[in-house]
Amino acid sequence: MDVKNTPSKHLITSIFSLALVLALHYWLDIEWTVAFARTAFVLLFLILIIGPLVRIKAPDKKMAPMMQPWSWRGELGIWFTIMALAHFVILLIETPLTRLIRMGGSGYSLTNFIGLIALIISIILAFTSWGKIIKFLGVRSWKTIHNLTHVVFYLVAAHLIYFQFFSSYGEIGPDWFGWLAVVMSTVVIILQITAFVKTVSRQQKRQEINTDK
Repeated sequence: MDVKNTPSKHLITSIFSLALVLALHYWLDIEWTVAFARTAFVLLFLILIIGPLVRIKAPDKKMAPMMQPWSWRGELGIWFTIMALAHFVILLIETPLTRLIRMGGSGYSLTNFIGLIALIISIILAFTSWGKIIKFLGVRSWKTIHNLTHVVFYLVAAHLIYFQFFSSYGEIGPDWFGWLAVVMSTVVIILQITAFVKTVSRQQKRQEINTDK
């Protein structure tokens, strides 16, 4: 478990995040709010694949701290929230909240509401990603709260995929990132299933060994 956020990892994660935002905006001519949203999705994808990959093949714990994949989840989670919050703030500047979310409104309103719920949960997760907060909560409580990361991913994926494949706002039909998001979401699901099967298999082998003894 990563209970310590380091300035060096925050610096690397922030440079990566902001570089991706700038590349999307200036190189691919994508609007600021969309650039922040897509960067946030990439960071969330990285967070979600670390856990399953570590469970599928346990890395060497003797490796250098900067090379330990599980030790980056706190920084990635915090910067995911910053990117998502920037996306939301820019969107609010352009469009009032009452137009984004209308009670009893269309799929557009519902999807924006789903995105808002994901953002609120993400802020809670980011707040509880700092070492002192983790130690205050305790390992068990912290793990319970951070299981919501999976909920955030599926909410964000639904939010993004709706706008790419089903929304009539903007261009009709998905662009390259829409298809990439589908692939990334599929990869996360496959890794989670594989990690689950691997964990169950290991537990069964341990039980068989204990039974033989």
